[in-house]
Amino acid sequence: MFKHFFTLVLAGLAASASAQSVTWAADVAPILYKNCVNCHRSGGIGHFSLIGYNNAVAAQGSIQYKTETRQMPPWKADPNYRHFAGENVLSETEIQTIKDWVAGGTLPGNLAQAPPDPVFNSSSTLGSPDLVLQTPLHTMTATEDEYRCFVLPAGLAQTAFLRGLEVIPGNHEVVHHVLVFQDATGQARQLDQQTPEPGYVSFGGIGVDGARLVGAWVPGSQSRLLPPFMGIKLDAGADLVVQVHFPASAYGKTESSKVNLFFTPGNQGIREVTMAPLLNHLPPSLQNGPLVIPANAVKTFHAQFTTPIAGSLLAVAPHMHLLGQRMECFAKPVLGDTIPLIRIPEWDFHWQGSYTFQKVQKVPAGAKLHAYATYDNTSNNPNNPSNPPKNVALGEATTDEMMLVYFLYMAYQAGDENIVLDSTLIATSAPEVQDNAYLGGLRVFPNPASGGPVSVEYELKQTADIQGSLTDLQGRVLKIFALRADAAPGLYRETTTLSDLPPGAYLLRIQTAQGATLITKIIN
Repeated sequence: MFKHFFTLVLAGLAASASAQSVTWAADVAPILYKNCVNCHRSGGIGHFSLIGYNNAVAAQGSIQYKTETRQMPPWKADPNYRHFAGENVLSETEIQTIKDWVAGGTLPGNLAQAPPDPVFNSSSTLGSPDLVLQTPLHTMTATEDEYRCFVLPAGLAQTAFLRGLEVIPGNHEVVHHVLVFQDATGQARQLDQQTPEPGYVSFGGIGVDGARLVGAWVPGSQSRLLPPFMGIKLDAGADLVVQVHFPASAYGKTESSKVNLFFTPGNQGIREVTMAPLLNHLPPSLQNGPLVIPANAVKTFHAQFTTPIAGSLLAVAPHMHLLGQRMECFAKPVLGDTIPLIRIPEWDFHWQGSYTFQKVQKVPAGAKLHAYATYDNTSNNPNNPSNPPKNVALGEATTDEMMLVYFLYMAYQAGDENIVLDSTLIATSAPEVQDNAYLGGLRVFPNPASGGPVSVEYELKQTADIQGSLTDLQGRVLKIFALRADAAPGLYRETTTLSDLPPGAYLLRIQTAQGATLITKIIN
């Protein structure tokens, strides 16, 4: 008995010593800076900052509780169902580290050796945009949900391809979500001219025939760039229509949002990408409609879509309102196994987003896309806007309901499933990705570059569109140094320079439109 007691005492002392050895500078700051401060910072959508030791100590209880219960970081997609690019999920070790830090007295450690405070660009998280548009300053006067459309001429003299779109709300307390459409007809401009105030009100769509959705922002969105040979088509002379959802709580407040546009370099050989709600709450998609959830009922709806041709999926973005509880989406090919697309076991209306697949997901022709969404219209749902519950039907207001699954996709081409969208899948420890059916013989010299010019030699084995780029180790493109359309097989030499980049390690890539890639690490 005494031996058992002694063992327990030693175990307790060991756990206590372990907790006391955890410090903010060495252990906790790296976790917070990697996973939390993108939102919890000055100007971020979090309500307080977690940058710096004092801020972390002040929020210690909340940090421990929110991470232990996995409410934070707010990653809603089930990682046991499908992994996505930019997945922000803490490991059990990281959660235990935070718990030990709090239990050990929130020791600061050597603050001089803490990681430097992250510096954020409030204008963009993706780099320098090619075009910046701004919505007019608007004061919310409606006492209920308002969907206001602002018409912004893009001023494009020729067709362009949108590689990335980033919305920067001027007031996070006012903007619930933003949809960006393209209007090549001039109808939106006419609707805007009929009202004296900036923009015009339109529930649902933007009130324009033929308008196409080209981008969106919701709380929790992670802005990402498409590969440099893909893009959403923008027509010359078209207007962009920015539809902003202002909730009723925004009454009396003012707001102006910024829209950053990033274009695909060159207009040759670009793979056109489309954004659309292939699964939705209308027939023929909705199988057991109409979308009505009676008071005091829990109800599940099923939407379905049959792919007419083989498709390549890049991203998926589910959407429901306050009664939403969970959603699961998958594809069932005519032959073969079910393809899991996304599962959200605990829906959060206030934290939605688009989820980018780690690699392009092929869906064969004739496959059926399915979505099952469950809604809770009882008093057990703390987000229910009505007490007692009321019948809820399809509608645009926050108190109505919706069931949409947006997809970012393109027509399938052989090899699409090999295109990597998540840079973390690229092993930066390996010096070079080996030859493939399209490319081979990559040589870079000198390496280290020491800030000077660099020669890049490679072999093209089949006719293809080629791009050369320099990225950081996270895969963010810093420089494009070669663009060739319909290049013939042969040996090629390109030249670039690292003189405008700080010292460090980078990835040099040669990539074809088919997704074939050669990668080597280069030191500056």
